[in-house]
Amino acid sequence: MGKELKMNLITAPDTLQNDNPSILLVNPSDVDKNQFNDIAKDFKSDINLYLYQEDVPEDTDQWLINAANIVDHIYVNLDNSKKIEWLKGWLLKFNKTFYLTNTDHIPYNIINVNKVYDMTQVAEGVKYFEV
Repeated sequence: MGKELKMNLITAPDTLQNDNPSILLVNPSDVDKNQFNDIAKDFKSDINLYLYQEDVPEDTDQWLINAANIVDHIYVNLDNSKKIEWLKGWLLKFNKTFYLTNTDHIPYNIINVNKVYDMTQVAEGVKYFEV
């Protein structure tokens, strides 16, 4: 029987320093979360999952900035990110950022070409966290 893989869920104000691949989900929708859970079954290694949700009442903007700097990959649902409007461009500047949006009138692709339409594309883009 193979080794069971572990997913460490990390939320503000915590961080975890280890060698696991890591991803930060920023304001994922319920659909995004369900897709991520389904995809996680195919991951090849333990991962650290950082989760930022702006509907959490505490001030976590600084944690989000710190987490974005230390993770291997970032996924941002731009349509759900109203409170952090001021951080969108900064998050998109990373080539490790994937983003989802239904908005065509704002040309995010000028900053970042990693537009995705679902979590499956993110998992494929990071090769299911193969190490």
